[in-house]
This record gives sequence, structure tokens and C-alpha cells, in this order.
Amino acid sequence: MRGRPKQWVAFAVMAALIGTTACSSASPGKEAAPKDAGAAAGASAEQAKPVKFTYTLPGKFVNWMKDMNWIPVLLKQTGAEVELVAGGDGDTYYKNADLKIGSGDFSDAGIVQLSQADVYGTKGAFLDLKPLIEKYGPNIKKFMDQHPDLTKLVTSSNGKIYALVPEYPKISNVTFYRDDLLKKAGITSEPKTIQEFTDVLRKLKEANKDNKNFFPFGGRDDFLRFQSAFGAGDSIDAGGKVHGIYNGGQGSDIKAPGFKKLIEWYARLYDEKLVDPEWISGLATEEAWQTKMLNGNLVFGNDFYTRPAWFLVNGGVKNDPNYSLKVLPPFLDEEGKQSKFPTVPNYRTDRAFVINAKSADKAPGIIKFLDYMYSEQGQTLVGWGVEGTTFKKNAGGKNEFTMSFDDESTKPLGTPSWTFFQDRLTFPIPVNNEAFYEWNHSLTKSYANDYFSKYAQTFPILKYSTEDQKERSNLVAKVNEAIKANLVKFVTGKRPLSEWDAFLKEMDGLGYNKIIEIDQKAYDAVK
Repeated sequence: MRGRPKQWVAFAVMAALIGTTACSSASPGKEAAPKDAGAAAGASAEQAKPVKFTYTLPGKFVNWMKDMNWIPVLLKQTGAEVELVAGGDGDTYYKNADLKIGSGDFSDAGIVQLSQADVYGTKGAFLDLKPLIEKYGPNIKKFMDQHPDLTKLVTSSNGKIYALVPEYPKISNVTFYRDDLLKKAGITSEPKTIQEFTDVLRKLKEANKDNKNFFPFGGRDDFLRFQSAFGAGDSIDAGGKVHGIYNGGQGSDIKAPGFKKLIEWYARLYDEKLVDPEWISGLATEEAWQTKMLNGNLVFGNDFYTRPAWFLVNGGVKNDPNYSLKVLPPFLDEEGKQSKFPTVPNYRTDRAFVINAKSADKAPGIIKFLDYMYSEQGQTLVGWGVEGTTFKKNAGGKNEFTMSFDDESTKPLGTPSWTFFQDRLTFPIPVNNEAFYEWNHSLTKSYANDYFSKYAQTFPILKYSTEDQKERSNLVAKVNEAIKANLVKFVTGKRPLSEWDAFLKEMDGLGYNKIIEIDQKAYDAVK
């Protein structure tokens, strides 16, 4: 495994080496790069001088990008040379970015938080991209015109645009289950409501009563799931009012009537031993959960949409030839209406691409480079790869991958491969959801497109000032910790539910209402 680089990586040299592998696999006589690539990007005579620039982003993405075979093809098509700068990961990355920007040692381009882009942009550290896009980025401009929500998101209060953010695939968690274990227990129909789900869990528990380690429902991380079925998720209503600590629909509204019902339901599951107690207590590790799902001590789970395929690939059918997993639609709510799972936000504000004001001479070339990836040819490359090498046109004229997902996606770090994980950061580009869903394990591919079309809901993205974001982060850390600790107590019976109202007042005392005020302010500003 390759360690994280601590200094600049000569990506152009690396790209040339990988490009030999990437391009040599093309069909004889077929050009990997379209001859009119520059024209498609709206290039002028200035494009004759290829752009060279340094680009700072989190270290894990640097490592992944070094292995992506489509990137060397991109560099060949555009004539660009990019030096990647690994800047750490997680919170450390953004702190390092602050230091680099403050000392004037930031690279030509880089990734920052959108709030950082606004603050440092107004101070003159980053270029206003708006006139650059107008002049050198026709495909970027077209995309932004078609997506006014994106334009509004990246436009600063002074009317300037200091950053571009990447679009993110439409994905969410899914509920999945061991179909073979349901059949073994004599259960022939999928549960459609919370009550039916509870009954199924009881039947599974009875069928496996001799196994003291068996619990029908479990998971990893926080145990709260199915808020939407109880009407208990964070949200913004039709009147523009924020409910709960806003997390793009992926959090909770503890003051919603349905939230208390959700906790009461979990308490029943806990009492009846229908849910893994380690999960409820917060002691369940990811490895332990995976083992339980693989050996049949758990049946139902709710996790990232690729998890079912992960279990199949990582030991499921090897341990048990009957091992079978299916994905369950979200449950109907109390009124019988179809609930939906919240998607990951469709734009990543923690992946804002900026251009250093000191690199103004390189900015036109950088924008043209990015613009190519917004063009039809560029979108084909980043989503599908090279025709004749990674995909072909089927009889219906649609693209069809010819590379093996199982082979390419399992290659170890440091091995060049054809992968099209558009949820991984490369550059701020649009997402081709069709290609993204197709580039998956056969099980995932069988339900992804239909599932996310019917059962996923995308929520608005809020944009905070630096001061509000700092205050909010401090409050959220304190309040969420207290909420989590108390919910475990309510579910396990260590705190009686008769103290629910007192609990809500305690959370307000810690700043729960203040967080919602900050969220409301952010929403009103965006609106």
C-alpha cells in the first residue's frame, strides 16, 4: 500500500507512465482522444500553450487519482500538466489550507471549504471565476445556466464566484436483508410498513430462538434509522421553516411528535431482543457488524447503497452458497404514503475548487482545462472512459461498459486501473448518474437507477457565514453528543420516557434551539 505523499507529486510524469497503459489498450487504429478535443472545450489560439498548474487536495484523493487510467487520457487530450499536492485529510486538511493561504504558500489551484473560498476570496486571495467562465468556459457556463441552484450556491454576497463545487451522485442509504434467511423462516413477503417490519423481526427471532447471538436487525455507527417513516427527520417545510438540526434530511427533529414514537419503537425492539444491543449502545464495530451479517446472526441492515454487494463479494456466497441479499423499498409512513431516504447533498461544499490570485496568468488555461470536462467529449471520458477500450455502443445506441467492475475496482492501491467512482473527488465536474450506476457490481446495478429515481429525496444545501459555521460546529458537537447519550438511555430503559419533555428542555439549554436559529438564518439567506 502506498503511503500518503508529504511533498508535491510530479503528476505529469506519472500520468505519462500510466498513459502508456491506458492508451495502449485502445483498439488498433482508434485514437483514444478525439481530434477536436480543444475545439469542444471552446479553446482559442491560447490553448496552443498547454497549462501547467499545481493543485492541492486531500491526500486520499491524490492516491486514488494516481491510479485512475482516465486521467492520463484527459491530460493527453487537453495537453495539461498537473502537479498534485497532498494536503492531509479530514479536518487537518482544511486547517492546513488555512495556514497555506495565510502564509501565501497555497498552490495555483486547490480544494477548500466553500466558506473558506468566500472569506479568502473577498480578501483577494482567490480569483473571481465569473468573468473567467464567461470568457473561457462555455460548457461550464451552460451547465451553471441549467442549474441555477448551483450558481446561487457558489455566488458570494458581493456577486462574485470564488469557487466551483463538484456535482455529487444521487445516492442514499438502502435497507437490505438476507433473503435466504427470510425464506428459511417461512416468511414469503417483504414488509411494507414499520409494523410489518416489526412482525417480521419477531418471526425471525422465533425461528432462531436457539441461537443466543441472533438479532434480526443491526448495523454500525448511530442506530437511528427510518426517521422519514416516522415523520421525524430534519427538514425545511413548504413555508421555509427549518425543523431539527439541519443535515440535508439525514438527521432528526427531536421535537417532532414522530421522533418520540421512533424512540419508543426502538425501545420495544430492544426489550424484545429484536435489535443488536451492541449497535444500540454504540459498541458495535464495523468489523463485528460485517461478521454478523456474513455468518447469519443478523438479517436486516441499513447502510450505504453498495453494502449489499460488498457482503456478496467479501465472503457471503463463499461461506454459504445460499447466501442471498435483496434491497427493500423505504417503509410507508403512518398515513400509508411512501417515505423516501434523503440523498447525499447534490453539491459538495467541502470540495470547492479555487484559483490562487497569484496565478492569474494560468487561470484562463485552468478554466479551459476544467471546461473540457463539462463538454460532451469530456463527460464521456470521465463517466465511461474510452470507446473501444472501456465501453462500446450496444444495439440500442447506448453506452455499455466492457471492462469488468469486479476486476478493476478490486485492484490494490498503486495499481493503475479503469475506475469510474464519480463520488471520489477529482475536479469540480458534473456527474453522469447513468454511468455511475452502471459502474457497479451487478447486484447494485440491478436496483440503483430505479431505487434512486423512486425512493430518494434531495434536500436544499445551506450556506453559512464563517462566524455562524464556527459557532454552529461548536454547538452541534456538544448537543449531538448529549442527544446520542440520552437516546441510548431511553431505548435501554436507563432513563424513563416519562422524562422526555425534561430531555427536550435540557437540549435547548445546551443550544439546540440556537442551532436551528443559525440554520434558519442560512436558509433565509440562500432563499
